[in-house]
Amino acid sequence: MRFVKTEDEITRIQSVHAKCHQLRMKTLTVYFETDPAVIAAVLPPPLKPTPNPVAIASVGEVGNSNCVGPYEYASLGVKAQYGDIVGVYYLTTPVSTPEAMTFGRELYGDPRKMAKIIFEEQDEHVWGSAERNEIRFLSMRGRCDHPAPVGRQETSAFHFKFQPRPDGCGFDSPPQLVHVTGDLTVVQARRGRGEVVFRDAPHDPVIDIPVTQVLDGVYTQGHAYTSGRILCDVDADAFLPYAFIGTDSAEVMSEGTVLHAQASRRTREGKGEWRKTA
Repeated sequence: MRFVKTEDEITRIQSVHAKCHQLRMKTLTVYFETDPAVIAAVLPPPLKPTPNPVAIASVGEVGNSNCVGPYEYASLGVKAQYGDIVGVYYLTTPVSTPEAMTFGRELYGDPRKMAKIIFEEQDEHVWGSAERNEIRFLSMRGRCDHPAPVGRQETSAFHFKFQPRPDGCGFDSPPQLVHVTGDLTVVQARRGRGEVVFRDAPHDPVIDIPVTQVLDGVYTQGHAYTSGRILCDVDADAFLPYAFIGTDSAEVMSEGTVLHAQASRRTREGKGEWRKTA
């Protein structure tokens, strides 16, 4: 009876959840400065801004994994801290498969959405994008031709895990701040000129994070083990305004204006603007 797991099967599943293995990862990451007031505005308490107003955009692929198989992904996050822990608070993490979306949401509270992800490379050139509802809201490219550090590195990320009440008002229980760490082994890395463009999208408002100055573009190959832990319960009323980043805009859906939003990508306002390293 495959609907009911045996004790041995439960043990194997839980071991995967405790330490997820991502294989043959390839990622283009662009670091950029943004408006400090914007970072302060998007961070749910108890997260606080770091001294430097840095945001991170990425696009890449996972060749395989022990939890959801292969998939492509993108992300946009801002640097944040909780006490003495520094990490990235992710505003959006589009992925290419339903398995990757469901797994990240249920295990970590990662605000994943299904998207069309493109990731390609040729020699020192790397590029990619994320598209939903016929809007390519995130595009990146890099010319990475200088060596960058390889070896073991650690990643740090913050998510909020919660479940809405069935009546739609508030939460079943207090939201929880989750800290996800990654033990990353980089086998190849290059840095160079990075570029990023955001386009206006009603369900994916990445354009609200201004690009003041691109700092760096980095291309990496490697694999990672990720694991998560709960840092604390969060005040439900204080968190509620921030609880909707993982869902599409209810206002747009209810007004039936999706087609108008898609058409906006063909206007001058919808084209976006490439921002480059100096």
